[in-house]
Amino acid sequence: MAVRAVTGSPARSFVQAVPAWAWLTAIVGVSAAARLFFALRIDAPWIVVDELIYSELARGIAAGDGFSIRGVATPGYGFVYPIVIAPAYLLFDSLPQAYAAVKTINSVVVSLAAVPAYFLARRLLPVGLSLFAALLAVALPSLLYAGEVMTENAFYPIFLAVVLVFVLTLERPTPARQLLLLGGCVVAYLTRAQALAFFPAIVAAPILLGTWRSFRVLYATLGGAALIAVLAQLARGESPLGLLGAYSVAGDYAYEPAEVLRWLVYHVAELDLYVGVFPFAALVVLFALWSRLPRSLRPFLAATASSSFFLLLEVSAFASLPSVQRIEERNLFYLAPLMLIGLLVWVDQGAPRPPLAAGAAAVLAAALPAVIPYERLIGVPSQSDTLLMLALWRVHERWVELDAVVAVVVVCSVVAALAFLVVPRRFAILLPLGV
Repeated sequence: MAVRAVTGSPARSFVQAVPAWAWLTAIVGVSAAARLFFALRIDAPWIVVDELIYSELARGIAAGDGFSIRGVATPGYGFVYPIVIAPAYLLFDSLPQAYAAVKTINSVVVSLAAVPAYFLARRLLPVGLSLFAALLAVALPSLLYAGEVMTENAFYPIFLAVVLVFVLTLERPTPARQLLLLGGCVVAYLTRAQALAFFPAIVAAPILLGTWRSFRVLYATLGGAALIAVLAQLARGESPLGLLGAYSVAGDYAYEPAEVLRWLVYHVAELDLYVGVFPFAALVVLFALWSRLPRSLRPFLAATASSSFFLLLEVSAFASLPSVQRIEERNLFYLAPLMLIGLLVWVDQGAPRPPLAAGAAAVLAAALPAVIPYERLIGVPSQSDTLLMLALWRVHERWVELDAVVAVVVVCSVVAALAFLVVPRRFAILLPLGV
């Protein structure tokens, strides 16, 4: 293909001369150093009360008090992240030193996301583009959360690892892989309750592929475990919603479908803008070409579609609560590497642009960001949850009125969509570079 001819240049020869593991190690190391540099510039926890809770839980574990806050047992929060950062409080008695150690751990752990991103991309792409996918995975603005005592730092690499196992299982659904996938979903759930979205996703994807008959072990095990968990909750006289831990209150609200749908559109639009328009359009084209693409790509596309749908639905429902009412980018940036890998797959497949599908994808990708009510969402509430809004807030402060921000966004989106349509195939690699 024309694109491969470009990537088969001296640059590609140089990449191939160095072992992939060395490149991957370098990507993780450089990312960790960069993340730590920015993390150390944050003087104190400020996402309240989350950072205080997780730091206290880690201190409790380090002190031998178990999963507790100042000696008081505190169930309902994810176990994994406090365990990961507990060594910082075990090694240092000084809180400022322990806080710096937590940021160091965060920087390394979140940068390890490059590893599952590489192996996920490697199922679909040559080594060079797979390494590029790993690099893009740790170049996201949201990795600035390495400076916060937040579960995102552990959940990001775990999320990508689960998606990798998900794809492997869809490719060859052996009983061992199905059980490994379920185990990975449980670990993700014990990191963030948000990972509950994985369970309907792994049920739906085999149906999408038409291979659900091969997933009897997964369906039987998941169904049995869900029944036992619900019965155990009822036996203790508690609601099944208690399985959501500290977030069980979200189940007490009567969600309005129209509101959930509205916030779903907002979140899809913001995710489109967050990744730079090109990946969204490319992924739409790949889905449109489902029947014409190599069958080896379908497990990745099915895993991406099901994981994205249920995660977006879950986050949008939460955002529709009267007490929230904001775009929760912090809960969705995990999907960005899947979209970026999709863009690289599109490039590797020769940047196909069937007129109808490509035109519709470009129009949709350019138009969606215009529906976001920026004038209502740009402000203090966005500081901890929607990093993209901070950039637009700065644009407003320096150059344009608040009501003109949408015009700036639309112009940029249209330019990006046009580039997606007109960049020659042999230069298509410039699009992921542009991201």
